[in-house]
Amino acid sequence: MANQDTIKPSFLQARLARDHYLGLPLTTGILAALCTAALFALIALHALRPGALPDLDQQIADWFHVRASGALTTAMLAFTHVHGTIGILAMSALLALRLIRDKAWTWLLTLIVSVPGGMLFNYGLKFIFQRVRPQFDQPILVLHSYSFPSGHTIGAALFYSVLAAWLTTRPAGAQRRPAIVAAAVVLTALTGLSRIYLGAHFFSDVIAAMLEGWGWFAFWTTVIFTIQRHQSAQMSSN
Repeated sequence: MANQDTIKPSFLQARLARDHYLGLPLTTGILAALCTAALFALIALHALRPGALPDLDQQIADWFHVRASGALTTAMLAFTHVHGTIGILAMSALLALRLIRDKAWTWLLTLIVSVPGGMLFNYGLKFIFQRVRPQFDQPILVLHSYSFPSGHTIGAALFYSVLAAWLTTRPAGAQRRPAIVAAAVVLTALTGLSRIYLGAHFFSDVIAAMLEGWGWFAFWTTVIFTIQRHQSAQMSSN
C-alpha cells in the first residue's frame, strides 16, 4: 500500500514536468486532442439528426441569407476565396519556403502533416457524414459537394495554428503570444463566418471544422515534438 501511494504522486509529477519529453507538453497535447475530438463527436452526433442543433443551424443560415448585401457579399466572397484550398496551400507554400530558409525542419514537417494532411482527412470525413449544404431559393453560391465539416474553415484553422505556433517560438513573437493566438483564432472564425454568410455551410459545420482542425494540429504537433524532444534528450545524454 505504501508503495502504491509513492508511485502515484511520482507518476503524476512526471506527467507535469516541463523538462521531460513525456512531461507537461505531452500531457497538455493529449488532453487538447482528446477534448477537441470529444466535442467534435458531440456536434456530429447532434448536427446530423433532427433536433435543436439542426434547427439552430437553419435559423442562423436564414438570418444571414435575408440580410445579405452587395458590398458585404463581395467582401465575404473575396475573403472566402483567399481561404479556399488553393489559397491555403499557397500561403502554406510561402511559409514552407521560409522554414526551409531557416532550416526549421521540425516545423516544416509539422506544416506538411498538419495542413495538407488535415485537409485530406476532412475531405474523407465529408463522404462519411454526407451532409447536404444549406438550400435557398436564390443562393449566393451553388455547391454540390458535402457540407460537414467545412473545408475552408479547417484549412484556416490548420494553417493559422501552425503559423501562430511557429511565430510564438521566435524571439520577437514570445512576448506577443496572446495577440498572435488571438489573431489566428479571429482569422479562422472569420473564415467560418464567411462560409455561413454565403450559405455554403451551417453553423455546426464551421464549429466542427474548427474543433477538428485544432484537434488534428494538437495531435500531430504533440507527436512530432515529443519525438524531437526524446531525440534531443538522447543526444545530450550520450
